[in-house]
Amino acid sequence: MSSECTWSILVVLGFILAADAHGGTVCTVRSSTGKEVLLGSNFTVSCIFNKPCTKQLFRNNEPIKYELSPRSREVFVYIRNLTTLSIFTCKCNDNPEPCGIDITPGYPPNFPQNLTCIRKTEFGNVSCTWTTGRDTKIVTTCQLRVQGDPHHGYESVMNSSGFCWATFPIKSLMSQLTVSLNVSNSLGSNTSGPHTFTLSNIVQPSLPKIKHVDCSSRWCHLHTDNHSMNLVEVQYKSPKGIWKKVQINGKKSLNISLLEPYTKYTFQIRRKINQTMGLWSYWSQAKEAETKEEAPDKVLDFWYLRELKPSQSEKCFRIFWKELSVSDAKGKIHQYNITVKKGNSREIIVVPRRINESICCSDCSVSVSAVNSMGQSPENFIKLQTPHLVSGFLSHKSLSNHSIALSWPRLAIAGNITEYVVHWYPVGDIEEIQWIRVVDTKANITGLRPQECFQGAVTALTSNGPVASNKDLSTWQSAPEQGPVPQQVKKKTESLIVKWSKIPQEKRGGCLKKYTVYLMDKSKGEIHHYSVDYPLTEYIISGLSPGQCYNLWVTAWTDAGEGPRGSDLPFCTPTDTERLLSLVILAGGAVLFFCLFLICICQFSSVQRRFLSCFQCLLPRVIPDPANSKCAKTYDKEILFYLQQYDSSMSEEPENVEVEEVPYHPSFTCTYIKSFSQESDSSDATQITRNTDISEDYISTHGAISGGEEEEDEEKEMGLDEFEFFPSIRSPFLEPLVSTGGKLTLDVVKIDCSEFLDCT
Repeated sequence: MSSECTWSILVVLGFILAADAHGGTVCTVRSSTGKEVLLGSNFTVSCIFNKPCTKQLFRNNEPIKYELSPRSREVFVYIRNLTTLSIFTCKCNDNPEPCGIDITPGYPPNFPQNLTCIRKTEFGNVSCTWTTGRDTKIVTTCQLRVQGDPHHGYESVMNSSGFCWATFPIKSLMSQLTVSLNVSNSLGSNTSGPHTFTLSNIVQPSLPKIKHVDCSSRWCHLHTDNHSMNLVEVQYKSPKGIWKKVQINGKKSLNISLLEPYTKYTFQIRRKINQTMGLWSYWSQAKEAETKEEAPDKVLDFWYLRELKPSQSEKCFRIFWKELSVSDAKGKIHQYNITVKKGNSREIIVVPRRINESICCSDCSVSVSAVNSMGQSPENFIKLQTPHLVSGFLSHKSLSNHSIALSWPRLAIAGNITEYVVHWYPVGDIEEIQWIRVVDTKANITGLRPQECFQGAVTALTSNGPVASNKDLSTWQSAPEQGPVPQQVKKKTESLIVKWSKIPQEKRGGCLKKYTVYLMDKSKGEIHHYSVDYPLTEYIISGLSPGQCYNLWVTAWTDAGEGPRGSDLPFCTPTDTERLLSLVILAGGAVLFFCLFLICICQFSSVQRRFLSCFQCLLPRVIPDPANSKCAKTYDKEILFYLQQYDSSMSEEPENVEVEEVPYHPSFTCTYIKSFSQESDSSDATQITRNTDISEDYISTHGAISGGEEEEDEEKEMGLDEFEFFPSIRSPFLEPLVSTGGKLTLDVVKIDCSEFLDCT
């Protein structure tokens, strides 16, 4: 090597040494027991500084006090009962770079235990696991050594739960396995063994699999993969049941019997070489299957209450029944059949998915059956009877805020008592009825809501008919939270009928016992009160003074006390003068209403005809001749002029009209005239017969008379057209009763009115 190269290397080394001298750590931290110490132990931490400086010592970034060592550059601190990981650092004020050490407390490992070795299939590797009983908190090494294996050992690191494991191969000629265990860390070590195993006893089959499941109503058949095992264990359960296990020879069919119909089951299997050798495999993945339906075979539990329906001629009852459980229904319930038996007749009422129904019948028996796709449940007939009510023998006491104990004496009644039925429901909500059947003279009711009133009853079923007793039930009660709102129904001079609203159920605080009606006389300041038993909501207050003003309010009571008052009802009683005036106004209104009623019905033509027919006898027998009237004589010449003008304006010769004079009755001097129109062969026009010899007589001028009009005139003659001399009665809603027609001129004509004026 040349001299120039040697000098270059020396210069570089000098720079490196100088850099290390300038940038190295200013101190060194040491522990008297190392970086891993026994949990809860005492030890010393010291710092040795490389140069003089102002020294500082920290524990988890918090400054701590230290002591100086005889050597001026060393400080130390005494640590007691260390239980958690701690970081100790030292530094100089003039140098931001610190030095430090992490100290972890822990335990030495316990004696290895719970060794388990498993060989996956008959030709697989062996896996062994063991534990040390607790977490050492520090790094711990696990080692397994196999006797006869040239390998030095199979190592792993223990996890936080103290669990160790190792996997290794097996030589084909080995029938037994001998192993030893070792666990160690910086605080100590432990060894166990040797442990010997027979390889055939630690063989574990592979994980089995359920492909599918076939079920009937009472059994299921499991189809699995085609691994030939001598022993198979099946576990199964329903959704709310517990696991049941059964062992089956693997060469037979996997049939699970004694199952419930229409129930979903979960199945798992595991297998083993035989009963005495090998290990059980892990459980397979769960497989679900549902058994088929069967007709229900349990009788429905049903009860009934009497319903008050005054519009019905027969007695009415509300039938209630309990739904069957899933196991009792044995299928999906589609409907309920209510069979009503009356004498020899049977009627079936189909009820959809509902648990109550109203039935009206007399002297009948009923049965309720649940129906699924496979059939219906058995019938059990109960005769519908109104129970005989007995008061005062039912007592109760509260057990808690949600339960009540009922008791009653054994009734001395005719007939043998078969059982008692205890039912209850919230007041006003009969749909939530519940009942139980007992043979003793006491029962406990649970699941009640506090501060709520329930209607309860006990019915004794006897051979001679039911006997019942009712009672309001409640657990913990309070005074009502709200008062009733009163309103007057009828007010008189000396009395008042008042009624009030019901308090909402959630505001009652329990079972209402009574109401109190308060009445204050405003002039005297006196307050009177009246007690009204529940459930009445109406009261008549009498003995009031006429023309006096009062204020009224109502409160409600439970066994816990009186509730607040409702809204006030101020009122004043009428005086005698006001009463007389009201009677006069009432009578006048009645008369006015009657008159308006008569006016309205008189607008109908049928009523008018009947009215005129009733009073036709009052009309005069001799009717004056209109032709002799002053008006006819005065306008005689004008009518003649009009007819002449009309005759000259006609372009065609009118047809002749034959006039036949027909005597109608010898007692009348007038004659009845019939006009017949004669049609020309060459024209459809009808000529009007008229007489130009105008005299004091008259004739009607309605224009041309056609055949159809003649029929209409004859029909009108049968009506009231004879009364054309009466004033026309007109209504804005109806047509006039009598049509007045047009102008009248008669030629030697007198009207025969005997057809409608003949009273005989």
